Amino acid sequence: MSIANRKWCLLGGLLMIIPYIFWYYLGSDAYVLIHDNLDSEFVYIKHILESESFFNFDFTSKIENVMNGVPRIFLRSGLNFTVLLFAIFSPVVAYITNHMIVHLVGYLGMFLFLNRVVKIENPLILLVSSISFGMLSYYHIQYGISISGQPLLLYAFYYILKKKERLIHWAIILIFPFYSFIVGTLPFFIPVLLLLGLIEYRRTKTLGRNYILAIATLTVLNLLVEYQLVYAVLIESKITSHRIEADNTAFLGAPDWDYFIATLKTYFKQTQYHSGTLKPWPFMVMFGIVLLAYRFKIKQNILFVAGLIIAINLWVSANLWLINFFTEFNFLKTFNSERFYFMLPFLWLLLGGLLLNELFSKHKILGSIGFIGALFVFIGIVENNKELLTNFSILKGESIQEPTFKEFYAENLFSRIKKDLEPYQPESEFFLSIGMHPNIAQYNGLSTLDSYQNNYDLAYKHLFRKLVSEELSKNTGNAKYFDYWGSRCYYFSYELGRRYLVDKHADVTIKNMGLDMELFKKMKGKYLISAVPIENASELGFRYENTNESEESFWR
Repeated sequence: MSIANRKWCLLGGLLMIIPYIFWYYLGSDAYVLIHDNLDSEFVYIKHILESESFFNFDFTSKIENVMNGVPRIFLRSGLNFTVLLFAIFSPVVAYITNHMIVHLVGYLGMFLFLNRVVKIENPLILLVSSISFGMLSYYHIQYGISISGQPLLLYAFYYILKKKERLIHWAIILIFPFYSFIVGTLPFFIPVLLLLGLIEYRRTKTLGRNYILAIATLTVLNLLVEYQLVYAVLIESKITSHRIEADNTAFLGAPDWDYFIATLKTYFKQTQYHSGTLKPWPFMVMFGIVLLAYRFKIKQNILFVAGLIIAINLWVSANLWLINFFTEFNFLKTFNSERFYFMLPFLWLLLGGLLLNELFSKHKILGSIGFIGALFVFIGIVENNKELLTNFSILKGESIQEPTFKEFYAENLFSRIKKDLEPYQPESEFFLSIGMHPNIAQYNGLSTLDSYQNNYDLAYKHLFRKLVSEELSKNTGNAKYFDYWGSRCYYFSYELGRRYLVDKHADVTIKNMGLDMELFKKMKGKYLISAVPIENASELGFRYENTNESEESFWR
C-alpha cells in the first residue's frame, strides 16, 4: 500500500470511529437494536456468564431459570471473543466496543482487499466502498465478524493461494473462528474458497498445499470453537431441537414460479437485513453503463463477481423448493441453507468498486456518474442504519419511538418488583410475560416459562403448546407462527396479537385471557408479569400484586 493510500486508510478509520465517541457518551441512554438483539442475544450471553458455564464441557448442563432448563449446548461457545468482551465490560460498553471492532474490521478488510487484491489505487473508490461496507448494519452480537470479516478473510486466502503469504495472513485465518459464528460462515464461505482454488488450478495446473491446509485449518478451528453446537447437532440424539418443525411452506404456501420471481426481485432490490441492508440498483445501472462503454467486453473479475451474485440470488429464491424436495432430510430444516445471502453485501460493494474503477479508467465523466451512484448506495446504507440515526436523534434531544437500552431492560423497575416478591425462589417460581419480551424478565434475574431461543428442546415446545392452546385456537396466524417456527415461545394473546412492545402509555386491556392453569402450576408457573391489565386474571386463579412504573422505564 502506498504512503498516500495509508493516509487515506487512516482518515477513513478516524471517520468510522467518530460516531462511537458519542455512543459511549450516551451509554445506557442510547438506543440499541431490539430485534434479534436485546430481545435475545444479549440475554443468552448473560445466562452463559451468570450460570458459570463460560467454558463448559458438561454436555448435560442446563440454564435452569429458562423454560424449566434450556440445554447449555444450544447456547454460544465461551471461546468466542464477543462473549469474552461481555465478561470484561458492562453490557452497554461491551456492546458498543464489539460493534466498533466488528465495523472497523469490515472497513479495514474492504480497504485492504480492494487495494491489495483488486489493485484499486483511486482513493475515492477505496474510501467510499470501504466506509460503505464498514457502515452496514450487520447483526454483530451473534455473528461477530462472520459478515464484516469476509473481505479480510478472503484477502488472507488470496495471498496463500498466490503463494505470497506472510505470518499476518495465517494469523487472520487462526483468529477468525474465535470471532465469528460457524452457521454464518463455514458452510457458505468454504464453497467460494474451493471455487477459487479450482479456478487457480485450471489456470496454473497447480494448487499449493498451504491453501488446502488453510481451508482445513479454518474448518477444524470453527468446529472446535463451537464444540457444543457441533455436539448437539451431530452427536447428541436425546435432545431434538424445536427447529425440526420449521416449515416456511406453512407461511408462504407451496413454492411456485410466482414465489420464485417475487423472491428474486426482493433480493435484487435489497440485501437481507441480518447481513446489512444495501440497495444495489445503482450498481446494476453502472454495470449497464460499463457494458455499453466497453461494447460488452468486460473483464473476467467483474463477470465472476456478478455471476456469484446472480447464483446466490437464484439459490435463495429456489431454496424453498430444495427443502420441500428433500423433506426427509431434517437437517435442511434446522439449518438455514439460504444464508449464502450473507455474502451479498460484500459482493455488491466489491462489484461496485470494480465497476467504478473501470468507469474512471475509461472516462472521468463516466467515473463521476458512477461515483454519484455509489454515493446513493452509501446514503441508502446510512438510512437503514437504525442505531446510528436513532442515537443521532437522541443527541439532538428528539423523542424516539422505541425504548433506549435503559428503558427497555428497566433494571430499577425490576428491582422494585423483586422486592415485592421477597423471598423470591427462582428455582421454583416461574413467570409468564404478557405484552413484553420474556427475556427482559430473564435479564433481571426472574425465571420464565417463555423465552426467545434459537434452539430449545422440541418436547418443551409441545408442552408449552398445550399451556397456551386455548389462546392459539383463537387466531390461526398466531398458531401457525408458533407451530411452524416457534423460536418465540411466547404467550400470544388473541387480543394483543404479536405485540411485544406495549409501552406504559398504551390504552390496551386484555378482557379474556385463556391459559391451562393446571398445567401452568405443574410447569412451576406462579406469576404473570404483564404490560397491560388483564380483566379475567382473578377468574383464572391469579391475585393482583402490584403495578410498577417509572420515568426511566418503557413499561408499566
